[in-house]
Amino acid sequence: MSRGGYPAEQRAGPERPGPQGQERIGMSDMAACGGGGEGRPFVAGELRGYRTWHPLTRWSKVPEGGLPLAAVAQRDVVWPPVLTAGCMPPRFAGEPTAVESQHRAPQSGCTCGIYAWYDPVDAGIFNARIFGAVQASGLILMGDRGFRAERARISAIVTRNRRIAAACAAAGIEVYRHRRDLIREHPPEDLTALLGEPPIASERRESGRARQRRANRALVLALCGRTAVIIAAALALPWPAAVLAAVVAEVVLIMLIMTLAP
Repeated sequence: MSRGGYPAEQRAGPERPGPQGQERIGMSDMAACGGGGEGRPFVAGELRGYRTWHPLTRWSKVPEGGLPLAAVAQRDVVWPPVLTAGCMPPRFAGEPTAVESQHRAPQSGCTCGIYAWYDPVDAGIFNARIFGAVQASGLILMGDRGFRAERARISAIVTRNRRIAAACAAAGIEVYRHRRDLIREHPPEDLTALLGEPPIASERRESGRARQRRANRALVLALCGRTAVIIAAALALPWPAAVLAAVVAEVVLIMLIMTLAP
């Protein structure tokens, strides 16, 4: 996976059942996760990521051992609880490739592999109805915003579709009705030690700090203004008007605090 930018469209791998029908060879299609060329290899353990799927209709045929979940761009890839990546020659003549097609997926110089994002926010770049978390394992190539993996297990999804929820629950996948609940129970992993500080995260943090400083200045000015209004009203107005002015100043301050609250 390249370190800066978005990869070209990836190629699909062969799809065939694995042991006990629980594992299928296939290819993910998260084409904007990172890159297809270089990347940081990562093998040990599991790595959590986020991605989306399209739900299959009731009239769609679901292979044995599969779930009613289809990959985002390549609808012919139906996900089982565990998906294993494979690579095959390009679908279209003339499609460039830097490596031999018969290799272990993922591979530097190729775009094969199962794609997922580190940050659940990034997974929303694709307009798909089912959001979820995956646990990647095997060979993993890590990019700045996402990764490509040899194997991925769906650990949790968000859906209110009863058919999909039942199928996933039967496969041991946790089902949530709200995205915030899934993210709370399956939070993003801290990869700073492996990847360093993400540029986007740094920009967001600096932007947030700047907004907080502006909010603090506005709040201080509002407090000073309220005090000045109350004092002036008490000195220059009869007591009913002074009380009314103080109440109005308090209401304005409360509304400002609510506006500036994160």
